[in-house]
Amino acid sequence: MRLILAALTALLLAPAVALAGEVIATAPPTQSPPAAAPVSPLQEADAASGGSRVNMGPCGPEAVTDDGQTETKPHGFVEAGVGTGGYRHIAAGVCKPLANGGAIAVSVSQSQIHGRQ
Repeated sequence: MRLILAALTALLLAPAVALAGEVIATAPPTQSPPAAAPVSPLQEADAASGGSRVNMGPCGPEAVTDDGQTETKPHGFVEAGVGTGGYRHIAAGVCKPLANGGAIAVSVSQSQIHGRQ
């Protein structure tokens, strides 16, 4: 339990540390931006059929609202495993898209493997 709390604390403090660094130029300022990616056939079909539209967001597929904004509802998962003679596994995670195109994700897991002696 202490390990999980320490990991969550480190994860929450990481963005503050990253913002404290200096700016490092990685490309010449005269370089033009890359060309836009082509629209996938699935997105074109959704728009043509009048059905709900979906855009790929930082946490996976995200629904698009009527005003063209991507929804920012959290997505999560739960895993469980079991075994004969010694295997257990449990995991859970959640990813929350942010309004500026980023995301915050947290996951925890625990495994235990003890074979027959």
